[in-house]
Order: sequence, then C-alpha cells, then structure tokens
Amino acid sequence: MEVGNIFRHLLIHNEAFVKSTDATKFLAYATQQNPYITLLTCADSRVHGQIMGTDIFNKVFIVRNAGNQVATNRGSIEYALFVLNTPVMLVLGHTDCGAVKFATHACITQSKEIVNLAKSFDKLMKTDYSLINREIKSEMLPLTIPIERGIPDLRKIQNEMKELAYLAQINVDYQIEKALKYYGDRVKENKLTIIGAIYDFVGAYSNQLGRILVTNINGIVNPIDLHVEAKKIIKRIPNYDENSEGFKVASRLIDEKVTRIIA
Repeated sequence: MEVGNIFRHLLIHNEAFVKSTDATKFLAYATQQNPYITLLTCADSRVHGQIMGTDIFNKVFIVRNAGNQVATNRGSIEYALFVLNTPVMLVLGHTDCGAVKFATHACITQSKEIVNLAKSFDKLMKTDYSLINREIKSEMLPLTIPIERGIPDLRKIQNEMKELAYLAQINVDYQIEKALKYYGDRVKENKLTIIGAIYDFVGAYSNQLGRILVTNINGIVNPIDLHVEAKKIIKRIPNYDENSEGFKVASRLIDEKVTRIIA
C-alpha cells in the first residue's frame, strides 16, 4: 500500500475507534493499568490482538519481538509480572514464523547431518537470507538453540507446514523453560501460571484456521498431563460447577484446543 493511503487509513481507523468507544472507558484507566495477562508474542503482523477477543483494553500487556523470545525483552516482561502483578503469562508462537524459518535455515545449512534429517524443507532451502543485516541476524540466531533440539524429530513428520509449526512449538517450550528459570518461584507460589500456545492460521493443527492451541502449561508438555492441568485450572473458577453450560463448553474446547504436534 502506498504511504499516502497508509497515513489516511491510520487517521480514519483511529477516528472510527474514538467514536465507537465511550469516553468513560478511557477515563477509568487514565492513570493506571490492571492487565491480567502478560502476552509475549512474535512481532509478525499476522499475530493481532483480536485473536484474544475484540476488547483487550487494559486486559493484555503485550510484549513483542522476533520469535517471542524471553531474553530479548526481560525488562518489559518483569515490569508486567512484578509491578503489574499479572497472574498469567502467555508465550504465544505461531505457524509460518519467519524467525523460526531463519533459525531453521541457519541450522540446516551449517550441518550436513541435519540436512539429511530435514529433506522436506524444499521451499525453505530456496529462500535467500544473505541480505539480512547483522542486527536482524543477531536477534534471531539465539533461536537456533531450541530449533536444533527439534530438527532431529522432523523425519517423523515429513510435511513442511507441520514441521515449521512443530519447531515453533519447540521454541515456545524453550522460552517457557527460560521463564520458569526466572519466575518459577511465582509459579510454585500460585502467583503465576505460564501458558504456551501456538496461533495456527495455516491449518497445521487442524482445518479450523485461526485457533490458539495450548501446547504447554508451566512446563508440562505430555499431552495427557497437559489436559489434566488444563482442567485443574478451569476448576479454579469461583463457584465452579461441572454441570454448568459454561464448564461443558470449556471442557469441550480443552479437548479440541489443548494439544501438541507429536513427532
């Protein structure tokens, strides 16, 4: 889109937002914020706020970088956890992640052994990363650590779309490992729950596009244990009632959306 149209869209869309939002909403939080989720996610433009609901105002403290990396923005994360005291940290990766692709390409091109394990990356290997500058590379290269862990499993998948989703999932696991290293005491004290998830807009997990799939809770990744933990969290709802319609809906969604790609 040409810059003039971009600028026009910025003005028009913001004005529409202003006119559709009651002023009291802004005034209520003019001098404070009380979010309940710290969202660490990728800077990718396809990962947008509305996947968390149409209204995330004063609910979600968003931290974004290439590859949803904990180390890149620890200061912002710790402000949300320690100053704002958000009870949930959501580490959200996504399918078709450019940072994961870069790290995967870097791993594959540096190891003949890995090339033999990842022959299905036809599209990825045709991508030329040589023009990426040093600053971009330095931010994304730490992702080769989790990606190297996942690459040997890819022989069991043999589908590029699912393989990249699996590696994004492995990266989320790694970022949660780091988060537990720094904030594990808060998890043990039930002050914080760390949830890992993948936003799937390509259909790697199912043919239902746009879903957030929960793949990790407080470092738990075994599918059976993951389901058990998800249901434990639902039971913490005040006045919890297994026979209520709300619980039945939540249980169904846990069955559908708490899942992992298994290699």
